[in-house]
Amino acid sequence: MVFHTHVALAEDYKLSQTQIDEYQNNGHILLRNVIPESEIAELRTAVLRAHEALNAQEEDFQKAFRVTQNLWEINDAVRAHVLSKRYAGIAAKFLGCRNVRIYHDLTFFKEGLGKGKPTPWHQDGHYWPLDTEKCITLWVPLTDCPVDMGPMSFVSGSHLNKDAEHLPISDESDEYIREMVERENLSVAPAQHMNAGDATFHSCWTYHAAASNTTENTRIAFAIAYYDADATIPLQPPANERRAANLARWFPGTVPGGPAVSEMNPAILSPHD
Repeated sequence: MVFHTHVALAEDYKLSQTQIDEYQNNGHILLRNVIPESEIAELRTAVLRAHEALNAQEEDFQKAFRVTQNLWEINDAVRAHVLSKRYAGIAAKFLGCRNVRIYHDLTFFKEGLGKGKPTPWHQDGHYWPLDTEKCITLWVPLTDCPVDMGPMSFVSGSHLNKDAEHLPISDESDEYIREMVERENLSVAPAQHMNAGDATFHSCWTYHAAASNTTENTRIAFAIAYYDADATIPLQPPANERRAANLARWFPGTVPGGPAVSEMNPAILSPHD
C-alpha cells in the first residue's frame, strides 16, 4: 500500500493548558476544527468507500449505529488521517504520555428519521484488553452534526471509576448508568452542535451516550482509538468474551505481561518505538 502524506495533517494542533486540564478533569472535551477544512471532503469520501468495501463485516449495535473497523488498512486517504501526527499529538497531550499507538479506527453511522436509535450509556473500557488507563478515542462527524442528529453526551469525571466495566453496551448498561447519575447527582455534559471536522475526545472509561438521529440524513462519524505506546497486555485472562475477541483481533502475537505491540498497532509520534 502506498502511503501519501498531507501537509495539513502534520501541522500541530495548538492546545492550551486549560484544555488539557479540562480533559484530564472531565474525561472528555470538544475541540473545534481538528480536521483541517481542506481535508474533510476527501476523508468523507474515503470513509464511505472503505465502509462499503467492508460491508460484509459491518456490525449493527442495538440498531443505534453501524460499525466497520480498521478502514486504514484498505484505504490510503483514511490511513493518512489515522497515522496523522496532528491527531496523535492531541491524544498524547491529553493522556500525558510521550507517544500513542493505534488501537483501531471505526465508523459510526446512525440512520436518520429515528431509525438510528439512541446509543445506550456505556463505558468503552468493557471492550479494551489493555493494562493501562491511558486510552482515548477521537470521534469526528464528517458532515455537520446538529444536536438532533445524535452527537454524544458525557458524564464528567466518570473516567475515574470503572463501575460499569462489567456491562457491554446495552439497555442494561443504559439503565445502570442512568440510575447512578441520578442517585449520585453526577454532572452530565449534554451533546453540542458539531461542524464537520470538530472532534470530541473521551477516555475509554467515560460514560457516554447519544440520542437518536431525527434528521433526514445519516450521521456519518469516524473515530480513531489510541493508547499509551508503553502499554502492556494484562497478565490476567480477559474478563469477558468481547475483550478476549478484541485481544486476539487487534493484538495478534502478543503475550500476557508483554508490550501491547503488533503490526496492527503502529506508534505515531515516534514510528520506530
